[in-house]
Amino acid sequence: MIGWMILAAAVQAAAEPAKVEAVPSAPVARVAKNVVTHPGDKVTVRVPSSATYAGHERFNLYGVADAEIHVFVDADAAKKVQRLYWIQFESYLASNDHRYNYADGNTRRDLWGAVTWVSAGPRRTSETGRPGGDREAMMRILARGGYTAPPEMQGVRLVQILDDPEGTGHGRKELMLIYAEDLAPTGKTYAKLVANDELTSAWAPIEKPLTDRAIAAFTIERL
Repeated sequence: MIGWMILAAAVQAAAEPAKVEAVPSAPVARVAKNVVTHPGDKVTVRVPSSATYAGHERFNLYGVADAEIHVFVDADAAKKVQRLYWIQFESYLASNDHRYNYADGNTRRDLWGAVTWVSAGPRRTSETGRPGGDREAMMRILARGGYTAPPEMQGVRLVQILDDPEGTGHGRKELMLIYAEDLAPTGKTYAKLVANDELTSAWAPIEKPLTDRAIAAFTIERL
């Protein structure tokens, strides 16, 4: 599937009826300027000092996972997003035995001292996605802050499985980072980059420099 605002297949497939387990609305992670620290997961994520904190949400994701999102943006004077930095801590609830699977459909990289699963692509921001999902929550954060997303963006998703020391791509706790930019400055459109739900050859020269910028946008440190 095309798109970088997509959950792991394991979460997307978890559509069976589930008892909704309460998840606190208060975030676990602490935010100080451009740094997000999660004491439970013993990890700190840093974004560029130019970024402005847009807000957070913590919620029960599809009845199966505890998700906590923190969003930073670089925006123009009209609060139109130019670059977006999305940090998400997520773990399956004790009421299920699901596991994430990033070994399929992602590129394995060694980044910030750990195996990181990478995918990239363009996206139309008008696409709503599955109701109750993390993308919907991220868009609420932007709206509350008065920010608007450009019609089309290009982005990179970077995922580390926090309970997967062997780097298999499977586990129950993840740290997901998404870096996204306005697509318009590239001179390309989503329609030029995607055909029949597949990336076209026009995407190839864009992907590597975009991925390099995404990796440079974040710093992960273990506590």
